[in-house]
Amino acid sequence: MRFVRRFAIPMAAVAGVVLAGAPPVLGAEADWRKVPHSSAEGTLKDVAVLGGSDAWAVGEKHPPYESADTVAEHWDGTSWKEVTVPDTPTGTGSLDGVSAVASNDVWAVGDSAGLGPVLRHWDGAVWTAVQPAAPPDGAHVGADRLNDIAAVSKTLAWAVGSFSDRSTPGPVTLVERWDGTKWSRVTSPNPGRLSNTLQGVASLSATNAWAVGWYLSDAGNNVALVLHWDGRAWTRSPLTLPSGNTELQSVTAVSAKNVWAVGDHEGRPLVMHWNGTRWRVLPEPALTESWLSAAAPDGRGGVWVGGYRMTDGGVTSRPLFLHWNGTAWTTGTSEEAEGTVEGLTRVGTSIWAVGTTSPCSCFVAPPLVEVNGPVPQ
Repeated sequence: MRFVRRFAIPMAAVAGVVLAGAPPVLGAEADWRKVPHSSAEGTLKDVAVLGGSDAWAVGEKHPPYESADTVAEHWDGTSWKEVTVPDTPTGTGSLDGVSAVASNDVWAVGDSAGLGPVLRHWDGAVWTAVQPAAPPDGAHVGADRLNDIAAVSKTLAWAVGSFSDRSTPGPVTLVERWDGTKWSRVTSPNPGRLSNTLQGVASLSATNAWAVGWYLSDAGNNVALVLHWDGRAWTRSPLTLPSGNTELQSVTAVSAKNVWAVGDHEGRPLVMHWNGTRWRVLPEPALTESWLSAAAPDGRGGVWVGGYRMTDGGVTSRPLFLHWNGTAWTTGTSEEAEGTVEGLTRVGTSIWAVGTTSPCSCFVAPPLVEVNGPVPQ
């Protein structure tokens, strides 16, 4: 998924936020270990697995003195290797989300730096470009972008993002559906009059899918947004949120009664859980100047979340791993001293993490690729 690093929020801006109960105490957690990869410089933004010896990571690469363009890496149980992806029309762009149905059916989405969304498909042999749904009449050319994708079967996949048209002052939610033949647009709610976006999507079946993001309220705050698909329509889910700015970046669905969404609340980690009846905000970890971008269930009823934390007065971002065991938060430690975590996924008893080792958006660095648990094989 697409994840934009924020500037640090001054402590005074969060000092007035009142939280229910004392913040959970953070303890130590198992380490995350680096795994070699093939990309020299760039960012891996999402990761999907089919098994211990079959995983994909996508993002953007930064060749020396050139603009960023799409990149895909494949894990074969031994090593990560770059696999050629068709260039965007401009030669500049990024893949922000990836989802895998089978070894010959993998989807990736992103954008082409102002020339519209990017859709790529892996058929077991090569990546090919796929035509996204046509923009509606009146849409601004190139304003569409796709941030995430969830593939369910060969005849069903969802992609989400945002687009702008001449009837709205800012972006509105974008949802596209794959039916096995073509991509088409599906109507989605837009509670904000000024700006709306979807950042993450997860799907359990043809009648159960979730999408998350945020909208800009009339009061000027970003407000977390959750949409649900019931087989007929996308509708907005009611949320009880803390006051102030809230945003959701990613959603992960385990079952109809176990869905996780993550983001931030005024520069604090925001984690929400769906139990089949309602969304609940988990107690916030005792951290500030921290943002979350990804989640992966641990297989034991808890969840790992990842993102970054600003240090050195808001100058340097450092990888952030947090684990919720059902009652308390603990911190994980990264072997990378700087960077961000942008994608997480579980395979067996292990969890892959991808991102970047760059301490800020001002320059490029090699991707972050780490694993918690045994290296999958």
